[in-house]
Amino acid sequence: MCPQKLKNRCSKIFSLSALPYWFSFLLPALVFFAYFASKGYNVLTVDLGQQYVDLLAFYQKNLLTHPLRLIYTFASGLGNSMLGTDAYYLLSPFNLLLLLFPQKQLPLAILVLISVKIGAIGLASYEVWQTKYPLRSATALAASLAYALCGFVVANNLNLMWLDTLYLLPFLIQEIDRLFVKHPLAGKSHLVLVTFLIWFTNFYTGYMALLFGALYLFSRMVINWSKTDAKFIWRAFGRYLSASIIASFLCLFVLLPTLAELLQGKADSDAVWSFSWQFAPLKILGKLAVGSYSFGEMEDGMPNLFIGSGFLLVALIYFFDQRIKLKERLANFALFFFLVLSLDFTPLVLIWHMGQFPVWYPGRFSFILAFFALDLALATISQPVTFSLLQKILASLFAAGLAIYLILNPNHLNFLSQDDVLASCLFLLTALLYIFFIHGFHKYGAYYLCLLAMAEMSLNLVWSLNALSYQNNQDYSKFAVNVSEAASWQQKHDPTLYRLEKSFSRSDDDPFTGGYYGITTFNSISNRAVSSFMASLGYVHNSNSYTNQGGTLITDSLLGIKYYLQPNYSADGVSAKARMAYDNLIHRADLFNYYPSKQFKQVSILKNQAALPLIFATDAKTTAVKFVNDDPAANQEILLAKLTGQKRLKLFDDLNLPAYKLSNLKAKSDNALAFSKVNPAKPASITFYFTPDSNDSYYFELPSGFDFKKGSLTVNDIFYDFESRDDQTRLVNIASGQKGNEIKIVFTLQKNSLDLFGARILHLQNQQASQALAKLRQPKLKLFQAGSLCIKSSAFTLAKSKRLASTIPYSANWLVYDQGQRVKTGKYANAFLTWKLAKGKHQLTLIYVPWLFLFSSLLSLITLLLYKIWSRLSAIRHPDQNGNYPI
Repeated sequence: MCPQKLKNRCSKIFSLSALPYWFSFLLPALVFFAYFASKGYNVLTVDLGQQYVDLLAFYQKNLLTHPLRLIYTFASGLGNSMLGTDAYYLLSPFNLLLLLFPQKQLPLAILVLISVKIGAIGLASYEVWQTKYPLRSATALAASLAYALCGFVVANNLNLMWLDTLYLLPFLIQEIDRLFVKHPLAGKSHLVLVTFLIWFTNFYTGYMALLFGALYLFSRMVINWSKTDAKFIWRAFGRYLSASIIASFLCLFVLLPTLAELLQGKADSDAVWSFSWQFAPLKILGKLAVGSYSFGEMEDGMPNLFIGSGFLLVALIYFFDQRIKLKERLANFALFFFLVLSLDFTPLVLIWHMGQFPVWYPGRFSFILAFFALDLALATISQPVTFSLLQKILASLFAAGLAIYLILNPNHLNFLSQDDVLASCLFLLTALLYIFFIHGFHKYGAYYLCLLAMAEMSLNLVWSLNALSYQNNQDYSKFAVNVSEAASWQQKHDPTLYRLEKSFSRSDDDPFTGGYYGITTFNSISNRAVSSFMASLGYVHNSNSYTNQGGTLITDSLLGIKYYLQPNYSADGVSAKARMAYDNLIHRADLFNYYPSKQFKQVSILKNQAALPLIFATDAKTTAVKFVNDDPAANQEILLAKLTGQKRLKLFDDLNLPAYKLSNLKAKSDNALAFSKVNPAKPASITFYFTPDSNDSYYFELPSGFDFKKGSLTVNDIFYDFESRDDQTRLVNIASGQKGNEIKIVFTLQKNSLDLFGARILHLQNQQASQALAKLRQPKLKLFQAGSLCIKSSAFTLAKSKRLASTIPYSANWLVYDQGQRVKTGKYANAFLTWKLAKGKHQLTLIYVPWLFLFSSLLSLITLLLYKIWSRLSAIRHPDQNGNYPI
């Protein structure tokens, strides 16, 4: 760009006429940022604090230094493709802002990032509405503020990866509208770009926006339909269809790999389609009130619809605006009614959410209804003269009906306080003042509407977000610094490929923040086969995560956990302010068997000398492993027996439960391990006293169905911090190296009853387990990561033909070479990479080649080339009005 053009453009950006555009960006961004600034900039909560911050830390660390790790990494569970994860969480162009901040300031960077996205939503919607309707700047500014701070944004700001779709949606609608005017070339080229960006930035909410785009297109076709214009309308449909196809093909490099990962993971879970309602339809009226949000609503509530009372009432009376053609109003009503019905009617809920019920954060497409309602409101506000008498009467009836419903149903709307209801009623009155006496009567009416929107949207934001609790930024920063320091040191002093875990956790995605390879994951796009395997071994899990809780000495070694981090309480010179929080402590007495390796100020490293490499030789005769349902001890025996070529391997001895002592409890007559309180008002507990007769490891097996909300567990006065996820049997390590020492096991009731039927104590024969594992360490094999997508082994010799197994999740993308010769691979235990090797010398090379990503990238490039050629030819055939032939 030449200096003069640059100067002209800068002068336009900073001119007085650009001031409303600046306001449309800055007002919502600053309102949001100021709220958290008043709370110490602590923005991390729920999934943002337990998942997204870790993924963004991984992005921040690796984008410029190790970009191939964004294709595949062992930091995701036991190892997983990152392409689907990238597509869902990390492809927003705004994420580049994170590179301007150090990792310890990542929470602040995320706050800035979300604020900028919210500002972009305001700016985009202002630009589109100011162009679409003959509005005063203040009116468009009010609507853009209502959209940027609508109930969806306030409730889902923490799901920052969804916000990109919100600022792209107005441009999508603008481009569809342009299809029905005489600018086909301009509209088409922009539609391709917008559709591509919607797919690219987040395919999930992008799908919702594009589904709405298709519905909106059909409504425009109905509105514009006439016999004389039929050919033009069908041509507009053709332009939309071709642009959508081109944009989708341009984005195939994102969509195809993501689809493949969805099919192997998230899409495995079945949703039941039925003609039913998600909630009582009238209850949705409660979500139109100020502050209609709570933690319970986040988990299992209703869609968030708040757009402010003024725009709500005007949107509803749009359908009775006789200044607008009846056909247009009917078409828009049909679309509006469909969107409202979609909030609650089960088949439509599933269609909008890609066939899956949302897990938390209900009604994830409600931003579409918010945008469309605001668009309808502006359509009627932009009409000349005032609202009709009929509209005013109907607005009064709507406002009165909503106010009465809110006042009379406090028990059914537990997410609303009395203050919420009172404020909502007052704002409804101020909205009626605008409709009756200000709009069309007063030259400052637009400013009144803008101030009303500013006050109402800001108050809704404050009261809604006050319902949530937030993590302290310093807790994350201290965790990141200390764990990263230890992990980095260990990587420098042990160049082999191994896994590392911790006896504490901040989240299931800690490996992304800590920069190490662990075994845990929390991801909406997960490997279902690996999740099932981990669950069979006893690791605590749910549909999209598994944790390090439930491990034993056997699983540690089999999964290649060579090092363990544990808290270092003994180091001097660490102030209380600098001390990191050791959250979610996993108390495992059997870590006593591991050797101290290195001490840092706040964490210590233990070494597991029995850990297997991620690839090892076995005596397995088959690749199939048939696990027992919900019996982790038996499954660990089965797996180790299969790997060592034995028919049966008995490693866990079932011990009788010792006698127990009851406090304020009585056992049921038909179940000696089911207890109920004698006096419900007093504390109650069951105490077991157990004395190990060896230094082996002992595990208390909690039966499936045990509810940690009903009873807490302490062992020798140490509280065991567990969380309830999917129902499963759990192994809790209670003793190791404690021969002759009495172990006190106490269950304290949190409710009036507790059922321990099926509980037992298991004795792991450490020596036998060690001998079985030792067989799998022969021959000695070391693995090294030669690159982000390449693994190499040391040279080794097999005395006879063997099957090599691994704990690398199976993927057809892994190519295995032995001394340069390709080896045929298969699945072991339906989850992991395996292959056979003959007797003799070997040296392995494993290369991860994302075939589908490469193939789809080639298709995208071919599409881009053909599109550019076609665009050039179209431009030559249809030059612009100045006779130029632009590309």
